[in-house]
Amino acid sequence: MNTEKVLQEFNVFSKHERLPSKKKILDAAKKALFVLATEDSSYRERIPGTDIPGGLLDFRGGSSARGDGGAGGANCALPTIVVPDLHARPDFVYNILNYVLPKRKSGLKADIKVAAALEEKKIRVIFVGDILHAEGRAKERWAKAFAAFEGGVHDSSFMRDEMREGLAALLAVMQAKFLWPENFHCLKGNHENIKNERGEGNFPFRKFAYEGRMVYEFMRLVYGEEILNAVYDFEKALPLAACSDNFFVSHAEPLDFYSKEDLVAAPLDEGTVYGLTWTANDEARVGSAAKILSALCQPPTGVEARCVGGHRPVPQKYLPRQGGLYIQIHNPEKQNVAVLRPDKTFDPDKDMIDVEKETKNG
Repeated sequence: MNTEKVLQEFNVFSKHERLPSKKKILDAAKKALFVLATEDSSYRERIPGTDIPGGLLDFRGGSSARGDGGAGGANCALPTIVVPDLHARPDFVYNILNYVLPKRKSGLKADIKVAAALEEKKIRVIFVGDILHAEGRAKERWAKAFAAFEGGVHDSSFMRDEMREGLAALLAVMQAKFLWPENFHCLKGNHENIKNERGEGNFPFRKFAYEGRMVYEFMRLVYGEEILNAVYDFEKALPLAACSDNFFVSHAEPLDFYSKEDLVAAPLDEGTVYGLTWTANDEARVGSAAKILSALCQPPTGVEARCVGGHRPVPQKYLPRQGGLYIQIHNPEKQNVAVLRPDKTFDPDKDMIDVEKETKNG
């Protein structure tokens, strides 16, 4: 695969010049859904008694595998880039893929673009979800779109501008999952609720406007039920958590302790879905992070495990919670990502990168 040609495609997504066609969304959703439905059970077990892929991506057992950047199997120990909430930023996806990851940050033998490292299976990338719905940067646009919505106009120019960004971000995630099925992953966040439903751990969403309902009505009117259902099925197929020997990742701070069995069965348990996608600050049970890390992670000697997630915005680069065992990394005004190496404890002061800033400076 020609890395630069692939990057050109993601650069087109980043510019989001027009609404994508129905065919483009449907084709991308079908390809991504097929990948999600057929993921290797060595790292994504099926829910017991079903053929449904479980809620946990389990990359443990790789600590003794090659850490030198050699391509390995699905459970090989690899540096992992964790990406906070996307929120309709297709340029964020492009800047990550186009970023030249320094060997001093990754532990690999040479500097390498993230897209090339994905192609060579030298790294993993895990998005924590929330693909749609621009946040504070689009506050005024949401207000104007809401005024039109209240007047009965569900596809105003303001809403179309929002959806050009959101759907471009969605297409970028779907395409990346198709291109690098074992090494690119996206978890379900609380915004993965295209139908704005209540139930199965989902709740209707509103913040600056009635974002959930407005997106649903736009998709239904402009794209129709087939496309709406294809996106819905993609969202439902997303995993809810990921773990390796020295980290656990979920969209939100884990509400409570969840065993491996709980996490595998999570898609069918609305309480667990809620507890991994909706947790408010200070809502988590005391010790939830410590218990999960103790049960799931077995880091190498001298390395400590950490929980990492997004969901609630942070004012700077990160916010430590639960005694520093859970690290929130979602600053919606930055394009920060966390780089977790299998051979060291994640240090957010040193191991976080603003890919937008670094790519521009590079």
